[in-house]
Amino acid sequence: MANAVEELVVQLESGMELSNMEFGVKLIAKVLVDQELNKWGVRNILKSAWKEFGEIQINWVQDNLYVILVRDENIATRLLEQVPWGVMKQNLSVKRWTEDLAMEEIPMHMVLFWVQMKGIPPCLCSEGNLNRLANKCGDLLEVEDITKARGFLRIRIMVDTTKPLVTGCWVTRVGNKESWVEFQYERLQNFCYNCGIIGHPSIECSAPARR
Repeated sequence: MANAVEELVVQLESGMELSNMEFGVKLIAKVLVDQELNKWGVRNILKSAWKEFGEIQINWVQDNLYVILVRDENIATRLLEQVPWGVMKQNLSVKRWTEDLAMEEIPMHMVLFWVQMKGIPPCLCSEGNLNRLANKCGDLLEVEDITKARGFLRIRIMVDTTKPLVTGCWVTRVGNKESWVEFQYERLQNFCYNCGIIGHPSIECSAPARR
């Protein structure tokens, strides 16, 4: 049995032939929805939304998965900074396709979101408290300047879209009081208001509606 397993292992050499077949920077995009969307419709919407970035190749792979080829790193960075994108009222995840990963290894379900946190009194506005709140909904990557006086705090987190979105939490206050802190996800498109999962149609969900 050991010999049979060893025969299945093949040592490959690194090569650049395939990665150099096309000029540009490769990205992977996936529409995060349970049903397959019209690929031509998706491509047309993205070409229109991205026309300011110049010529972009959008190639359908399978289901809701696409390979994106852009001209240079500057355009790639601009596309990645504005995730998630919206297409047909659904969330579009965009990731860089590095040469050392197979397409199937790219975690398309992990999406960056800017989140506005509303309902936090000034006396509780600290980076430590923001870390505690961020742990409820994802992995904290960035905190915007907390001294900005605009009625909410803003953080950037990595969200696992296979899990329910956390739309807020209760926080304790002086005098055994509690107040609700609301999480608003910027650029968020459709998600199930019953179970909280991105890409799951609410009409098909039997879970009770969430706050």
